[in-house]
Amino acid sequence: MQIVKVTPKSAEIERICGREVAPSREIHDKVMQILADIKKGGIAKATEYAQKFDGLKGKNIRVPASAIAKSAAKCPKELQKALKQAIKNVRDFHQNQMEESWLMEGADGVVLGQRIRPMKRVGLYVPGGAGIYPSTVIMNAVPALVAGVQDIVVVTPIKGEINRAVAFVLQELGIDEVYHIGGAQAIGLLAYGAKDVKGKTVVERVDKIVGPGNVFAAIAKKEVFGVVDIDMVAGPSEVLVMADNTCDPDFVAADLLSQAEHGSGFEAAICITDNMETAQMISACVDVQVENSPKRELLEKVLGNFGRILVVKDWFDGVEIANRIAPEHLEVMTAEAESMAAQIENAGAVFIGPWSSEPVGDYFAGPNHVLPTNGTGRFFSPLGVYDFLKRMSIIRYSEKAIKKNAKAIAAVATEEGFIHHAAAVLKRL
Repeated sequence: MQIVKVTPKSAEIERICGREVAPSREIHDKVMQILADIKKGGIAKATEYAQKFDGLKGKNIRVPASAIAKSAAKCPKELQKALKQAIKNVRDFHQNQMEESWLMEGADGVVLGQRIRPMKRVGLYVPGGAGIYPSTVIMNAVPALVAGVQDIVVVTPIKGEINRAVAFVLQELGIDEVYHIGGAQAIGLLAYGAKDVKGKTVVERVDKIVGPGNVFAAIAKKEVFGVVDIDMVAGPSEVLVMADNTCDPDFVAADLLSQAEHGSGFEAAICITDNMETAQMISACVDVQVENSPKRELLEKVLGNFGRILVVKDWFDGVEIANRIAPEHLEVMTAEAESMAAQIENAGAVFIGPWSSEPVGDYFAGPNHVLPTNGTGRFFSPLGVYDFLKRMSIIRYSEKAIKKNAKAIAAVATEEGFIHHAAAVLKRL
């Protein structure tokens, strides 16, 4: 693994921060056409696309509850136990994020406040290609359920029958509205809903779309934002490990490879250390683990692009670089891990100490694994209960309060040129 001496201003840092996957105009145009077709053609067009691209047999894109139950029954007992525990951990964590409505009383009988309400209907995209992701269902659906979302709709491009682990999680969470459709066509179905040829609604539109997907789904989510809400447009995964001479280099190497194996070629597996000897030991461990991996070719590609061990002169520079990269996952394996972690301002999730391996957060600990990527940790947060809640402002003015303040309100409205705004309050004098 390549070792590079850096400062916060090094070109290598710019290169890492500047990586992005830019879709071609051709793909973008195809997505726009698919969305337009779904919006106009309803369930017939959605079914046609599902047959063409997603392997749908027949004309019914809704997955029968019996098919989900059949696949769920094939989930091994040990895996069922692990998934149940993961669901419990995620639910326990996210219950702490629940917000409450509140009211405040002011002078002259004024009451102001905020009312919290859950979204009614949420769509969840579950990938169904090379990877099978029951954890995606858990991490996206559980916070929505904790928030009080009434309907969760799943779309997934099933290959053959629905995956046993995904089916088991759906059953555990009580989700039974599942559609055999993926890509941009699935996003269009969720965003616009669908009617049949007689004008009857077959699929209701959702309020929000969450979950990762292929490039077609990602572009489509971006395009329908505003018609519905979305979680975020996810970029390639990344991990940054801060490690000093007290670290176990084999642990560091393993955690770097855990992100590199996603395999798009744009993942970043970065280690920051303050001494060359540690860098060399970590690099050697990476080389050994890659050599012995069945995914060797894939790992070599990713590490060649954005796998680096960055050697800094001190941890002041190391912390500055980490905050600049704002990684999706940040691990701290240093002697003073707690104090080092406290200096991190920008990251999706921070894993403290040698026993907090990143996959613990991916699958089991409880915090959400839907995290801001590609530097967006500077302004985005992990998915949570709050993403499925709406906040409504409450305003109740008394007669005394409006008569006391009407002229002041009218003065501001008049200055802005809104004479009827002014008239509306002055009527009450």
